[in-house]
Amino acid sequence: MVAFDSFEEGIDLSHKIVDMAVNNGAEDVAVIYKEEVGRHLRFSQSRADVVNTWLYKKVALCIGKDRRILVAETENVQLEDLKKFVEESIRSMKYLPPRPVYVPMPEGPFGYPVIPGLYDEKLLTAEDELIDFAKIAIDSALSEGAERVAGAIRSRAGYSCLVTTGGVSVCARDSQVNLEIRAFANEEATGHGVSCSRSLAGIDPRRAGIEAGRDAVLAKNHFRGDPGRYDVVFGRSALGNLVGIFGHMASALYILMQMSPYVEKLHQKIASKKVTLIDDPLTPAGYGSRAFDDEGLPTRRNVIIEEGELKTYLHNRLTAKTFNTTSTANAGWIIPKPWYLILKPGDIGDEELIEELRDGLIVKNATYLRFQNYRTGDFSAVIRDGVFKVRSGEIIGEVRGLRLSDNMLNLLSNIYQVSRETIPIFHWWMEWEVPVETPMVAAHNVGFTAATI
Repeated sequence: MVAFDSFEEGIDLSHKIVDMAVNNGAEDVAVIYKEEVGRHLRFSQSRADVVNTWLYKKVALCIGKDRRILVAETENVQLEDLKKFVEESIRSMKYLPPRPVYVPMPEGPFGYPVIPGLYDEKLLTAEDELIDFAKIAIDSALSEGAERVAGAIRSRAGYSCLVTTGGVSVCARDSQVNLEIRAFANEEATGHGVSCSRSLAGIDPRRAGIEAGRDAVLAKNHFRGDPGRYDVVFGRSALGNLVGIFGHMASALYILMQMSPYVEKLHQKIASKKVTLIDDPLTPAGYGSRAFDDEGLPTRRNVIIEEGELKTYLHNRLTAKTFNTTSTANAGWIIPKPWYLILKPGDIGDEELIEELRDGLIVKNATYLRFQNYRTGDFSAVIRDGVFKVRSGEIIGEVRGLRLSDNMLNLLSNIYQVSRETIPIFHWWMEWEVPVETPMVAAHNVGFTAATI
């Protein structure tokens, strides 16, 4: 068993790396040291077949010198090799252009919030428990009528330390476990289920398996869909991707690069009054919660969209200087980013949401989301794992041959109903890699084109 009873190794090594960099001419330095135990359990053909365990150590480094900034990382944490790594990194900075806007690391030390529920020591040794979760998820999907099941469970537990030339010296333990299951009723009829938590106790393999199995069976009755615009209920797996993008587009760097539809929209209405989107890393046991950002600032709750109005961009120290404001504690050394996006729930049940839809589509999962135009927000995505036609409030079968093709602002503005139960979501196809806590959502007039494959 690996026991992280002390942060001594991480904090001592981080201070040594900062000293190395300063002695080689660096002016601003931040070092993140991470050490964790990770596990990956894969199951296919309805049985667990691969279990991998590893001890992972990594050093990430941000150096400022002569208004230049370099970010680098290594998994070689031997002291002599780290000295060479730091020296080579600083030598290479002469090839970088000076930044037009520069500001040093924030001056600490700071006081940090205590966020309960972010670490479960049991995940250091959990293996039999993960296998049990897989069996429960598999059995639950099969009991709904699925023919076979595949998926994975990933866990991690450890700690990270941050040391900067601004006087920050802080460490924190954290853990995560994520179960993802895909059920098949035949080769094309699929369903998807997810459960993620900071602790073993928070995982619900039965719910994930039931959802995957039920959707796969419903998808056996299918027909070709017609391109056009539909009223749509989005499931939580789909919203994992969509809400993640709604939050990421508030990053001030995307605003500066003119790669967001939120450009010049601050304090303007960009969504329906039903939409309130919050980045809240202070949420107890939140899957993306954390006490400090990558520059050492204490994290805070930031309301990105409030009842349809864009309230803030997300900043690190550099974008804040550019916008003549203060950091929102969302660093990212390069890109400011949200930590844990929460879509505020409504007051209607999931089933009521579908009944209220009457006629339209249910989209359970949306993957491979790509922008045709970042500035305007035009995008498209593959829809899968249950795209159902609803008629008179009842699901009549799965629709195939369509691709979600719409505009971010159009979608946000057309949300007319939000369900009341929020669930944390994080899965393989969430390419923007920010955890989300979301209800289900209904939107009018959502566009779909014919799939090309």
